[in-house]
Amino acid sequence: MYVFTYFKEDQECLFLARSSDGYLWQELNDGLPVFTSSVGSRQIRDPFLWEDRQGTLHLIWTDGWRSRSIGYARSADLVHWEDEKLIPVMEYLPETQNAWAPEIFYDTVADRCRIIWSSTVGAGPRNHRIWSTTTPDFQSFAESKLFFDPGYNVIDANITDLGDRYFMLFKDERGSNEKGTDYKAIRSCYLNKQGGDRPEAENISHLLTSALTEGPTLYAVERDGCKEWVLLVDGFQEQYYGAFRSHNLETWEPIGDEMQLPRGARHGSVKRIAGKDIIITSFKTGNESHGPISQA
Repeated sequence: MYVFTYFKEDQECLFLARSSDGYLWQELNDGLPVFTSSVGSRQIRDPFLWEDRQGTLHLIWTDGWRSRSIGYARSADLVHWEDEKLIPVMEYLPETQNAWAPEIFYDTVADRCRIIWSSTVGAGPRNHRIWSTTTPDFQSFAESKLFFDPGYNVIDANITDLGDRYFMLFKDERGSNEKGTDYKAIRSCYLNKQGGDRPEAENISHLLTSALTEGPTLYAVERDGCKEWVLLVDGFQEQYYGAFRSHNLETWEPIGDEMQLPRGARHGSVKRIAGKDIIITSFKTGNESHGPISQA
């Protein structure tokens, strides 16, 4: 079962949707929030869900626009949440302006969970880079360090383990939030698996999506005996979700007319959750998906 975690602009809480095929999505909990934050700014933006080897679900999120910490909570069933707290990832650098869009992947070399996010460090206009920390248990955390710096403003990193290397999507944050801008869209690259906190990036791509898109999330589906990669992006200004498909992570085709997502979803992530089908299907469901999404 696939689970889509997201927030809404008018309700900065955790919302969930489910899908058996990765294309047709149905809201859970009658379309109502399943978790609200009681820490920090009490805002949940950019929620990301990750399942560990024991089946525990770890949720992290952006704690508002200016926080130097990120939110955290864990659950065994997506209904009951515990250990809610702020992880002070950038508090040791008081000149940090923010800590946005955290995500988790398992670093097989470090043998630790690695949390990544984007921050601007220093005064002046925002000029983000991707930072990271590692943790063995979500209780203790290594000192945060720079993870990815291509030499320009980047946010919203998303990492997929391909076995011999990692595949990373990120937003080129240069340009302006206006139609016709040259950037403000998604690129990809490959990261070598190696020791240390700053892996070498290779083959940074051209822009994969149209301008004014962000929050990439990537997942694999099986259709007609073939593996497909599906990329979702948040069209944050025109309030739509873009969808793309690839068979090789190099060439992408728009598939907005095939994808049906909950209306009003903002910057979410998709994960395939193992062993939770009974729990997920026990949720009350809201409306079926709202028809094909708009595609820029």
